[in-house]
Amino acid sequence: MTDKVQKNIPELFRKLMELCCLSESDVCGTADGFFAASVAIADILAQCGITTVPGNQGEELECRLFFDDWYIYAVSVGESHVYSLFKMREQECDAKMGLHADGDTPGVTIPFIALREEILVDCLCDSTQANRKKLEEEINRVVAHRGQRHSDALKQYFIRTESQGAYLIAELYTEYIASLAAEGYINVPKRYEADFGKLGLRGRVAQFIEANNSAAGRVVCDHKKVYICDPKSLMEYERMAILATHTGNASFFSFAAEVQFHARFLTWWAKLRIPFMGNSPYDSAVRADMSIGDAELTGPTPYYRLDSRIVRAQYERHKDKYLDYK
Repeated sequence: MTDKVQKNIPELFRKLMELCCLSESDVCGTADGFFAASVAIADILAQCGITTVPGNQGEELECRLFFDDWYIYAVSVGESHVYSLFKMREQECDAKMGLHADGDTPGVTIPFIALREEILVDCLCDSTQANRKKLEEEINRVVAHRGQRHSDALKQYFIRTESQGAYLIAELYTEYIASLAAEGYINVPKRYEADFGKLGLRGRVAQFIEANNSAAGRVVCDHKKVYICDPKSLMEYERMAILATHTGNASFFSFAAEVQFHARFLTWWAKLRIPFMGNSPYDSAVRADMSIGDAELTGPTPYYRLDSRIVRAQYERHKDKYLDYK
């Protein structure tokens, strides 16, 4: 487990506490200066009575449908902090229900784009139409808009093998998904179910699930459900079944390596466009997306190979703390 220290809490988080949008228990961090809030942006806004923001067509967008998956993180830079957002999404069914909302596929996304935190504070303190529109534009600039530049401070943090932030996010995500368990289980994501239907036990993730069941000595996941004994006290094999079926990563070391792999592509040469492909490698790398939707990709994805150099480096650096998580 990460240390989840709460020393030197970033100024933005302290400001949100003053506004009664966060409590100290909602903020956790690591020994190397990474902090994360466990309360979504939608819930922070709701504490100040903000439930909608203006859309591009003048319509009002419901925060609970667009900002319910996004959380604030901070990286220490000397005595100050650089802020951004990260996504923790469960399986949603908004599209099936005909709702105007964001995507439904589960996973974690970590943008390396700095959030201008003063826009959030201004909106919370004075929720005018103009301030709410600025906030909508700022959040979407960080989480969705193409053509954005990365923060060098965020790149330099996540590119280091010794950084602990990705591990904390993986912990928070698996704990969040487990908290949704009802009657002792959670359903696997629709995409995992579809991949298993096509590939069966030939799939990379399905093979890991079988190995995880064997190591646990019981059926933790039957490829339809992940069985959770106690959502408030996750067993390692339950945590790994959640991580694999929801992000495609078969270990915490793989998850951290995928984040690091993306950070390594935040260079000038990665901005060169590849013929017949839409985005440049930089466009894809500026937000690390750990999604079950990409879990069966083949090609240059060394973070999925547990014996690759990048995953082994993560293992050697963090095995003393995370070996129970594989």
